[in-house]
Amino acid sequence: MKLTNFIIPIFIGIFSFLFVACESEVKQKEVIIDASQVEVSETNPNGDSELALLMRKMFEEGEDIKKLITNNEGNITEEYIAELERIHTATPTDADVKTPEFEAYTKLMIDEANLLFSNDSNRVQGFNNLVNRCINCHQSFCPGPIKRIKKLTIN
Repeated sequence: MKLTNFIIPIFIGIFSFLFVACESEVKQKEVIIDASQVEVSETNPNGDSELALLMRKMFEEGEDIKKLITNNEGNITEEYIAELERIHTATPTDADVKTPEFEAYTKLMIDEANLLFSNDSNRVQGFNNLVNRCINCHQSFCPGPIKRIKKLTIN
């Protein structure tokens, strides 16, 4: 009997300790989030490198330029071309991307952008040529966004 008198309090103590420990893990704070204050952004599965962020920015500005050209209200700007030139210096997700082939593609793209800027006669074709230069580069280096880039084409 002496042994049971000793084991029962130990068992109750261990059981009480586990019960309290488990209960404290189960308790959670309820957090209410205002959806209008949540910022949602697309993420690259490999992270957000300087080059990836620049490309997203260029796409968004490309949508604006597409609208201007479609509505015959404007054209590509020198500021946009300057942003395109940053592609040469922006840090990519994968450093191995910066090859001579990559540099050649970006040079062709910048040349196409400069041609579009200086030629007001056929902006739609010039803009589509620029979009195609982007697609050509992405076919070799980062095919994921091609479907999205194609949406910039003016029909």
